[in-house]
Amino acid sequence: MKTKFMFLALVLLTTALISCTTGQYMALKNNENVEILGTIQATFNVTGSFRYRKVINNQAYMHLLAAAQKEYTGIVDIRDITWAIGQSDTTNNNYEYTAVGKVIKAK
Repeated sequence: MKTKFMFLALVLLTTALISCTTGQYMALKNNENVEILGTIQATFNVTGSFRYRKVINNQAYMHLLAAAQKEYTGIVDIRDITWAIGQSDTTNNNYEYTAVGKVIKAK
């Protein structure tokens, strides 16, 4: 019984850790007819207490959009966002993430 419990705990812990290490967000749909202008990368920090997938997705989108607006002219948007966790500052409970996305011309 104890072995089964330890195995289950290990599986749950592994799943929880993997779910916050990488992610994909706002995938470009096949039926979207958009002009892809290029790709953009951004790095940002998230406090450990707020490391939920929704928060990380929103931060990735906001930072990528801000970087794209500085680099491209006109109205742009971001699709096919992929992010991954980088370095962590456990003393201050901060985690660094790097995100990459496609810059599209907004309609």
